[in-house]
Amino acid sequence: MKKIYLLILLSITISSCKSQKEINFKVGYLPDMSYALTQKQITENNIKYIASDEFLQNLKDNGIENPTITKDTSLLKSISKTGSLNGNEFSFDAELLESNNPTLIKGTKFYGKLIEGKTKIDSIYSSTMSEDMKNHILPFMESILDQIKFPHIKMKVGDSFELKNPISMPIADVTMEMEINSIYTLKKVSNGIGYFDINQVYNLKSASKDYIMDVDGTGAGQIYYDIENEALTKFYLEMEMSLTTELETFSIELQTKSIVDQTTEIKKLSGSR
Repeated sequence: MKKIYLLILLSITISSCKSQKEINFKVGYLPDMSYALTQKQITENNIKYIASDEFLQNLKDNGIENPTITKDTSLLKSISKTGSLNGNEFSFDAELLESNNPTLIKGTKFYGKLIEGKTKIDSIYSSTMSEDMKNHILPFMESILDQIKFPHIKMKVGDSFELKNPISMPIADVTMEMEINSIYTLKKVSNGIGYFDINQVYNLKSASKDYIMDVDGTGAGQIYYDIENEALTKFYLEMEMSLTTELETFSIELQTKSIVDQTTEIKKLSGSR
């Protein structure tokens, strides 16, 4: 009899472990919620120009160092709130609480809605932006909010999925079209959180002119997925990329490093079900 009880207990334990290790992965905003985001991004660039002495002297005369080394840190804190579901849409309002961006300053507010998961910003409040600037920022912000489209899939520990995101990078008078291949792997599930590793590879797709270019870039990081609230509470990524391009009168060697550290605190709004 004890053996039977032990077998039943063992079966229940194994079934429970299996069910906890499978998650329904579906990232998106939910109605009647508050999202407090904190983001810090550190970027370092090292640009070296290879050219004739005359060209390099001209750079020096114009105050351009060779190599040119820059380091930038961007900080952003925001609070976003969603309204109650009305048909297939609900309202979406966001306010910047802290920012060192000269355009998107503290106090800037965005008003819009989400329709079947797609963000539509209707208006912007800003004490400094002109109407032309607001019209320029609107589609940019919508594209940022909708930039990463995660799949809706069921996953078990060890499962992976791949995302391919195009990006454009201007270098001198050339625009490079690149693609970021990201692989997300579910490593573990614990206390309602799915823990993923991210591995990225950067590939050159095309350039707007017939120049010689070479790109080598990788990224690695983690995301934490809140299963109940269907949202990322942590996004961390370290990226390194090197680029070499030969233009008509000079060549450029670029090395860039970037760290993105983003956390989100999620709460159900009072009065919501």
